[in-house]
Amino acid sequence: VINGDQIEFTADKRPGTITVRVQGEHLGPQEYELQYGARLGELVKLIQFSERSDTANVQLFRLSVKDRQKVILQTSLKSLEAAVLTARSATNDESQLRTNEANLILQWVERAKNVEPTGQVLISQASQREQLLLEQGDILNVPLKDGLVLVGGEVLFPNTIAYEKALSVNEYIERAGGYTQNADSARVIIAHRDGSFTEGTGGFFKRIHVQAGDQILVLPKVDVKALQ
Repeated sequence: VINGDQIEFTADKRPGTITVRVQGEHLGPQEYELQYGARLGELVKLIQFSERSDTANVQLFRLSVKDRQKVILQTSLKSLEAAVLTARSATNDESQLRTNEANLILQWVERAKNVEPTGQVLISQASQREQLLLEQGDILNVPLKDGLVLVGGEVLFPNTIAYEKALSVNEYIERAGGYTQNADSARVIIAHRDGSFTEGTGGFFKRIHVQAGDQILVLPKVDVKALQ
């Protein structure tokens, strides 16, 4: 051993049990102690669901995934920061425009560094989700069947709307006052409770149907400056 070395002590044996937390709409205990190597299907069988439990969209949050998401986010922000700071300009006017734009982007990067990932794992669409190994500290959230759809972003009156199976995405947006921009060029994201999402333009969503609990977000139009 020399000066500056680091020594890390690890356990010789695997832990005998793990603790998993269950929250949301259910009637059973909040914490479960399971054998090491337990799978998601074993935990689900122990949970006492209620009539209002949205069992199809059970959400899994994991600490190790949250840490990895944080690393990925920081790496992406560093790449964006480097691209902004190393961009070249052909003229003085272009240089001034790039400088002003870079300042705005760098301010946004600083704010984005404070974002905390959720650590959610997309499990509802997995064919073998029952076989997923659980980890110490996992959180299983059982959503509530509330029959609502959230509409926000670039709409006139962001609102929460009662779910109707027959309504399309555009019809939900119309009930929130309609687009604040050109509907043909509007980018829309539908965030589902299971962690997945669907993205497209306003016209594309005319044939897409919404599910109860979805969030519809109309993104702002990006103002592209083609000339100095």
